[in-house]
Amino acid sequence: MLETALVTYLSHLAPDMYPGRAPTNYDTPAVIYNRLSTQMEDDLDGVGDMGWVVMQIDVYDPSYLAAKELAHDIRDHLVIWDDEQVHAVTVVNETDMIDETTETTLYRVMMTFLFFAAI
Repeated sequence: MLETALVTYLSHLAPDMYPGRAPTNYDTPAVIYNRLSTQMEDDLDGVGDMGWVVMQIDVYDPSYLAAKELAHDIRDHLVIWDDEQVHAVTVVNETDMIDETTETTLYRVMMTFLFFAAI
């Protein structure tokens, strides 16, 4: 599964990764990931086990520079990922925000990636 591979691949950079949303008590920087869409690739045998996956990966931290630095490191590591599970990763978009919905104001770097990977 791509999500399991993603967490393993980035574990040395982002030990606090969560699917969908962070738990109530979490450490920062926090990284939240979501699969936005999946397009299966057909092969001669029908639908194959590879496809295009759009993932959103968000970095949250009280420090703007810390959030930007971790986002940069994640981007750098993902775009060179090439193994049995993931064959290519492209950065699609990046947006910076301020999240004031929590007790502590957090800077949020929202990144969208396109993966060609095993589904």
